[in-house]
Amino acid sequence: MPPPKLEDLLNSSKNRELAKIVDRADQIGALTRAIQDALPADLADAVVAANVDAAGVLVVVARSPAFAARLRFEQASIVAAAKANGEAAKTLKVRVAHDAAE
Repeated sequence: MPPPKLEDLLNSSKNRELAKIVDRADQIGALTRAIQDALPADLADAVVAANVDAAGVLVVVARSPAFAARLRFEQASIVAAAKANGEAAKTLKVRVAHDAAE
């Protein structure tokens, strides 16, 4: 049996597993944008990514420790934005992005 064509592997309409990954990435991107839109402009760019785990913990990744501290003060609006985006967020956890240059 010949191996599958690369075109078929990369086509999310033909590859169910890839389609799941693409859908989840879209959900994470939409959640991140919803949170950024709910924040003041100076903080919006500090949000790298966001995700909600199965326990309802909203994890927001910040660009720096200073921004992480400021984002914690915005907990109510961040959780509300996640809920408005259809997520079952209950609590917020802010993490700091690892600097790839290190």
